[in-house]
Amino acid sequence: MNLYHLVNIRNKFYELNSSKVFILSFLICVIFYFIEGFVGVDRYYHPDSVHYLSKYYDFSLKNYISKPSRIFTGFYYHVTNLFNDNYYFLILLNFILYSITNVFIYQKVFKKYFCTYDNLKLVFLFYILFLDPYRLHLASHILKETFLIFFMILIVLSNLKIIKILSIIIMDSIRPNSWIYILIFLTYSNIIKIIKPKIIYIILGVFILFIIIYFLLELNTIYFIQEVYESFINKMQYFYNRKMPIRSYDYVYQFKDFGFPLGFILKIIIWPLLLVSGFFIFFVSSILFKFLGIVIVLNNILIYLLTKKTFVSFGLIIVLIMISIYTSSYTAMFRYSYIAVYTSVIYFFYKYQN
Repeated sequence: MNLYHLVNIRNKFYELNSSKVFILSFLICVIFYFIEGFVGVDRYYHPDSVHYLSKYYDFSLKNYISKPSRIFTGFYYHVTNLFNDNYYFLILLNFILYSITNVFIYQKVFKKYFCTYDNLKLVFLFYILFLDPYRLHLASHILKETFLIFFMILIVLSNLKIIKILSIIIMDSIRPNSWIYILIFLTYSNIIKIIKPKIIYIILGVFILFIIIYFLLELNTIYFIQEVYESFINKMQYFYNRKMPIRSYDYVYQFKDFGFPLGFILKIIIWPLLLVSGFFIFFVSSILFKFLGIVIVLNNILIYLLTKKTFVSFGLIIVLIMISIYTSSYTAMFRYSYIAVYTSVIYFFYKYQN
């Protein structure tokens, strides 16, 4: 009898249509939102939440006429202005985007495993795809991440190039340089596809051309290389020395005592490894941050149990390194990196062959 009920529940769950998935996801958001309030998580825990509601941009018609390109920048500020910087409207919008994203994931990814995974494995997969606590946390605050995740999932799951291109453009308007997230597609199999004889010949041709230019221009080329090198080093030093708001309980060692460049190199190597493994739990005192580390460890274990593989790709590590270069606060590093980590999980299961 129990087995019959399990099979019946399984079949009904498989037959969920898009509207039911949307409603279920929306209810999950609402429940989590109230749970956060109950445990005392401040609605403005993230300083950015206050900033996005502070009418940072001037949206007057005169301003748009004087500078029409403004409409293509600061996408999220346009959204907050559209909803009159109303906290509850923006939270509601987050819940809607979260739910729509889940509809895409359910149809394109989750249902793919319904006939091959048993009940327990489907529960694990459901948790990984839809119940990640940090994703729900981000959706419960006035932040850009829910928008960025939505557009990244469109890039992963859509077959239309125009949608992928528009998503990248909008993402870059939401947060400058968000294009780096698409580097998660640099998996081993994709790199092998890219490395073809024609590509190798092109690279070889460019290298030979560079050698020819070097001998033709002689010292001018050397000066150019020196300028580029010095500009790069100065930029890295700027990122190394910049300061972001740091909470003492979320502090992770920044290797400042080693100086530049050794401390900088150690940071951009170790920070990503701590994040993707979840081992940063040993360096923070915040219970909530330790909980997030445990969630990452659990996700790694569950994904391995389901596939005997890891979702961590070459491209994901590159993205995490680039974010660790830019950030000086591990809290910011975690939040910016989460988009790449979560999307990598979705992409992994979307492409994984049982």
